[in-house]
Amino acid sequence: MVEEETLLIDTEGFRVGQINGLTVISIGDYSFGKPAKVTANTYMGSKGVVNIEREVDMSGSSHSKGVMILSGYLGQLFAQEFPISLTASVCFEQLYGGVDGDSASSTELYAILSSLSEIPINQSIAVTGSVNQKGEIQPIGGVNEKIEGFYQICKLRGFNR
Repeated sequence: MVEEETLLIDTEGFRVGQINGLTVISIGDYSFGKPAKVTANTYMGSKGVVNIEREVDMSGSSHSKGVMILSGYLGQLFAQEFPISLTASVCFEQLYGGVDGDSASSTELYAILSSLSEIPINQSIAVTGSVNQKGEIQPIGGVNEKIEGFYQICKLRGFNR
């Protein structure tokens, strides 16, 4: 799908509010990594972090918990003296089978911070890992599969695109 460009994953350039996340898909005893484009848009508002997957019933409880923890971290970071007036929508682009697990919360955090600061993210990297309410990145599962999945895309593109 990546080779045919029906699954859009950028591996070159810099983008604001966009980052490559690493996911694992398991089918029986076989697991493999599948990168996913994660995007965030931020704007004035009062809704906080809007988990688009949750809004359309495609977010598992672990993923929803990760987004809530991410919201707690952002509140602690930015709303100590004044209430936060922020709406941030986060989305796994082209992912239609649902999302579970909290290992995307750091990925979502980077996309939100990039959107807020308008600082672009290098698309030749991909990230994973859950973040706790204190901003610490926690241990991740399926790291080999996740890295190999993104590596295969980069290899397919000759490591230059």
